[in-house]
Amino acid sequence: MESITDLQQHIRKRLTEIEDLDERKDAREILLEGLVPIFERMEKRYLDLENQIKREIEIPNEKYAVSMTVIKKEDYDPINGTLYPVFPALLQEDKEQEKTEPMPCLIYFAGSYQKKEEFEKTADFQGFDDSGKSYIVRVRKAKCYQQALSELYQVFVYNKIGWTTVNTGYLDRFYEVYTDGDTDANSLKIDFGSYEEDIQNDMLLLWNVEKFTFQCRKFMVPCIDEKYYEHELNLKNYDLESGYMLGINEDVLKVRHEKDKIIMTSLKESFRDWEAYRFIGKIDTSSHGYTYEMLSNSRKSSFFQNYREQQESFLGSRTELFWMVQRFENNFYVELEKCEVLGMSPNSCLEGDMNPFLGSTIFPMETRKILALYFRRKGQKNNFCEDMVRFFVSQIQLSVCEYKCVGILQDKGV
Repeated sequence: MESITDLQQHIRKRLTEIEDLDERKDAREILLEGLVPIFERMEKRYLDLENQIKREIEIPNEKYAVSMTVIKKEDYDPINGTLYPVFPALLQEDKEQEKTEPMPCLIYFAGSYQKKEEFEKTADFQGFDDSGKSYIVRVRKAKCYQQALSELYQVFVYNKIGWTTVNTGYLDRFYEVYTDGDTDANSLKIDFGSYEEDIQNDMLLLWNVEKFTFQCRKFMVPCIDEKYYEHELNLKNYDLESGYMLGINEDVLKVRHEKDKIIMTSLKESFRDWEAYRFIGKIDTSSHGYTYEMLSNSRKSSFFQNYREQQESFLGSRTELFWMVQRFENNFYVELEKCEVLGMSPNSCLEGDMNPFLGSTIFPMETRKILALYFRRKGQKNNFCEDMVRFFVSQIQLSVCEYKCVGILQDKGV
């Protein structure tokens, strides 16, 4: 039967075959007034399930794009409303922090990518206190920013939203200065030698992610053996052009995203405050001092791509590799020219290292063949060409499991 109407017509036709009128009447009551409503209810439930799946697929991953930039701390605009500090504690006054550990001494390296690599390999620098005593000073990637990105990834996993590599071109330029002893590096005057002109210690990393709390209405969903409560965050009360995720909460059993709301299932009847993340869609850079370029992982949206990502399928063709790179917006730096499979990594290749928190894979990278992705520079902007290659390689590596992906950046005309 193709529809309930066809079923009803079929039942009425078969009822005419019953000669006893009393039996025909009883059969009609049982079938038309009893069985048909059951089928109607089943058809409605299947339709509701189908619509729910459609609503979930309609939510594009572009809603959760992450953009980053840097500014001087003195230029931070708290009423900007679209860009927030990745590590808010760096803006707090000492008297308000009430911390047990001193804040890290952070610096920003503004030089070229090649100089940045040399800077990382330099083992020791000299630091001097007010009395002139010297200390050995070292640098490492800023842990506070690395931890913030790792926590964001866990939020994606918790909400069952596909992870897109965040472009860490700015984040990877922040370093933490430390000493081997108990001396606070913030109190030292550090000599960075030939790198002095590239060091800035008054920079702040911003992104378009806002952490906030909210209240929501609730309604009870009865189950056979116990009670569950569904709590709803109605996104119509917020900016619908932005994307939203629920913060990690052990009391929440299930999170379901729909186009205009987030539904949380829990055994708890009520919560005082819910933690959520907002991914701002339209970014305002008109504030004073917001002049640095924006690095983003935003992509062009299409229904087919959203559906394909829901299925987590990768065709593995060369065309799809090129398409994955071209999908990203605001790429003014590099373009993919070719790719080939090699037995070993070429010299001077760039690794896809922007997802360090993913951990080790089942099949070690050392045992895989090499998928070399050749990029060339384009346009006049050269500040982040190497970082863009690392970004694309990191993202492609998420889909290509049988190879270890590396990037080779070629100059124009090569």
